[in-house]
Amino acid sequence: MGEDTKIMKKKKWIVIIIILIIISAMITNYVDSARVTTGHEPQCAIKRVSLDGRKVTYWGLGYKVIRYVSVSPEEPYENNIGTKMGNWFMKYELPKQITISVEYNGKTVEIRDYHDSNQLYNILVNLKYDSELCNGIDTHKIMLDSEVYYLKESCMEIQKGMKQAKLTKEDLATILEIIDRNCKNTTQIKTSML
Repeated sequence: MGEDTKIMKKKKWIVIIIILIIISAMITNYVDSARVTTGHEPQCAIKRVSLDGRKVTYWGLGYKVIRYVSVSPEEPYENNIGTKMGNWFMKYELPKQITISVEYNGKTVEIRDYHDSNQLYNILVNLKYDSELCNGIDTHKIMLDSEVYYLKESCMEIQKGMKQAKLTKEDLATILEIIDRNCKNTTQIKTSML
């Protein structure tokens, strides 16, 4: 009878340890998912940097966070160019780089910055285009992959084909700021090459 009691105690301890591991995994997953969604580095995970320094993987209890950095793994967590959280078997590669170019005032500007191109892409794609066209002048021609958009600053609208979408002041300011910033970067690159 003493042998059965020892086996039962052993099984009880194994069950308790498994339950504690599961509860710990749930708590650490909850904490780190909250941190990742608010743009902070995971706290309850082990950090591993790839050999080329472009990818950082955080290993937690049953989950992992994959982060692609723009310059180096030592830069602030918020400066990443792509992050995804999932289980240990999750694979994550950065999405294809979006190609955006803008023509205005006789110049063509390539939007090369990852954050700028994604922000501009999200604005253009998520607008509601209806059939009302304004008579404003096209100030910018924006080419997004195979699509062409015309920005009409005076109407605060963007035309796509024969339909237009109203822009908020914030969206218009963001679009112009992105174009201006990338135009300055292009000018600086050309000047430094001379």
